[in-house]
Amino acid sequence: MSVKEKKRVQVQIDKELAEEAELIFNELGLNQTAVLNAFYKRVVADGGLPFELKLSEDQKAFLHLLNATKDLPVEKLSSKEQVDAWFKDEEQDY
Repeated sequence: MSVKEKKRVQVQIDKELAEEAELIFNELGLNQTAVLNAFYKRVVADGGLPFELKLSEDQKAFLHLLNATKDLPVEKLSSKEQVDAWFKDEEQDY
């Protein structure tokens, strides 16, 4: 039986995300290498990602809000007094 040649894959992942995922891997009795091998095998078997990539409802709503407000003027408030005055002006408009 021949030994398969290995390739090193290095990635950088958000530390908190990695630690949360590792807790789940540990509960499943897996390590990062086993999980990545399983992922790669599924990609090859499926001919693509084994899950759908799409925005969550919150992400879609946020993008819609950004798009709807992109042309609005922005005023930078840099002190508590400015913030208080801005809210006071808003209350008088109603």
